[in-house]
This record gives sequence, C-alpha cells and structure tokens, in this order.
Amino acid sequence: MPTLTRSTNDGGPTKKKLPFVRRMLTAQGRSLEITKAGYLFIVLTLAVGFAAINSGANLLHVLFGCQIGLIIASGMLSENMVRRAIVRRRIASPLHAGGRGALIVELRNASARGDMISVSVEDDDRVDSADKTEPVFSVAVPGGGVTTLHASVTMQRRGLHSLPKAVVATRFPFGLFVKRRDLPGRERVLVYPRIHPVEPAPLQEARAGVGEAKGARDRAGEFFGLSEYREGQELRRIHWPATARLGRAVVQEYESRGEAEQILELAPGRAGEASFETAIERVASQVVALLREGRVATGLRYADEIAIEPGIGPAHERRLLEFLALVGLERDPLDAGFEADAAGDGPEPAQGKGRAA
Repeated sequence: MPTLTRSTNDGGPTKKKLPFVRRMLTAQGRSLEITKAGYLFIVLTLAVGFAAINSGANLLHVLFGCQIGLIIASGMLSENMVRRAIVRRRIASPLHAGGRGALIVELRNASARGDMISVSVEDDDRVDSADKTEPVFSVAVPGGGVTTLHASVTMQRRGLHSLPKAVVATRFPFGLFVKRRDLPGRERVLVYPRIHPVEPAPLQEARAGVGEAKGARDRAGEFFGLSEYREGQELRRIHWPATARLGRAVVQEYESRGEAEQILELAPGRAGEASFETAIERVASQVVALLREGRVATGLRYADEIAIEPGIGPAHERRLLEFLALVGLERDPLDAGFEADAAGDGPEPAQGKGRAA
C-alpha cells in the first residue's frame, strides 16, 4: 500500500484518504483511477461475459473478448504515454507567500518514435497541501520534442520550499482510466514574505530633510540656473536654446541633492511566531514601497546590527527580500548562503551574505 502524507496545521502536506479501489490500483510510482465511463464499460463487459457463459453464443464471446482487449490496450497505451514524459518546472517571476507566481513547465517526449498524446502535469491528489500549482495539459508532443506550458503556483509560507508534489497523467486513449506516474524529485524555490499595500510617503517623512537640495552646485541634480560658458567646461552642458537667444554661450548649472536613505528595523525572533511573521511581512512591504515607489535607498537592521547596507535597484530589493525570506529559519541568512534550484527571471539565490558592521 502506498505511503500517503497528511498535512499539518502549518500548511505542510497532509494525508488524503483514497477510495479503496484507487488504493488497490496504486503501486510502484503508478496510480490508476477508474472514471465513470470506465466503471460503466466494466459493468457492461461483465454483463456481456455472464451472458456469453449462460447462452454460449459465439457472438457474445467475441464481443466480450473485444471489450477485454480494449481494457488491456487502454492500460498499455496509457502506460506508454506517462512513461516517456520528462518534466521540468521552474518559476518565472518573484514568488511571495500567499500570492500567485508564474510557473513554466517543460514537457519533453523522451521517445523519438511517435507522439506523446493527451498528457497533463498536475498536483498529486493523494497529498492534501495548502500549496497549489495550476495543472497544464498538452494535446500532443512530437517524438523527441519539447513543449513549454505556462501555469501559476501558490505557496503559503516564506522560506526555501519544494514545489508541490506533481504527477504526469493521461486519460489516453479511451478515457476509461486516469493513469498517473509520480515525478521524481521536487524543484526547490525561494518564497518571499507576503506583501501588503503600503504608502511610501509616511515612511519618507521620518527622514525629513534628507534628500532635500543643499544649495551647493553639482554636475547633476535639480536645475539651478544658467551661467556663462568658461573654457574647459563640457560642451554637452551648453543650453543651446538660451545660447541662441542671448547670442553667447551659456551652460546649465544644477543644485546638488542629498540622497534619501532609510534603514528599517526588524527585532529578532523565531520562524512560525505570529508576531515575528507579522513583523517580517511589514518590513518586506515597506522595502517594496520604498524601493519601487519612493525610490529611497533602503537598508535593514536586524538584532541591533546592520544586516543589509542601504542601496537601491531591483538587485538590492531582491537581496533584502531574500534575507527576509530566510531570517529566523534553521539556515540563518546572516551566517550562511543558500542555493535554490529556481531558474529564469524568478527569485535568484543569494550567495554567502555575511554580517556587516
């Protein structure tokens, strides 16, 4: 009998009780489910068989043999379809807890002879889990070919997790049975904390005066005025409309501007504690608001130490979110790096970030 897993309260996988027939037909990484049409066909086959025995009619014997042949052929053809399938899944966008992320499913036909017909990749329905992926379906994959399918995935907890257990399934050729094969291995993905809407303006008010013009001249910043061109100045700074209007060369001058900077604080805690998880989500939401909307150089202080120096840009945002995704877990991002099998444009693994004084 197959080993089934039952989920825990923290959103992990849970056992799911299967019908008796389904349990009996599950073994060695294969699962066979009889559809409603399959049950009807089996009942009709048994009826024809009893009628053939009672009457001795040759025609009923032939019909009964054909029906048995269809059942056997269905099993052989469906096994051929699921056996040749090679599946690779990878996330294609940042993945936040409780939110939907883009998932790319590559379905390869391992056999060079013949198409792989009517195959789907879906979550294993024997496992009841809060994490879900959207099923994908391919009508046909040519021999030796690859088809790329797009789906979505929802993970409920931050951290480094495996994607939900998946199977490759088919109803080919007659729709009497659903044959499923367990997929080996489970891709690991990094899940960022949940993000809630936050207005960046109140956060920036805490740093009043930082980022305002300082009254000094600079090569870039706020427009300050015009001055006469002096030998040696860059030609690209010449303001040509004003030069044509005044009849002499004039250049643009700028007023230097201080760089807005914000350091967020996170008190230490343990993963799973409601207050700690809420604080992480709050800080992660502030990070996204400041870097994307406020465009403020943002850093992070954790346990009275600067864990991430202030910075800007998408790479810096990813670094902050990676830290928040792993903080408080068994592998603390302050002490060790991590590796994820995520590929594409999704969350990328951080490499060995250490403590910053």
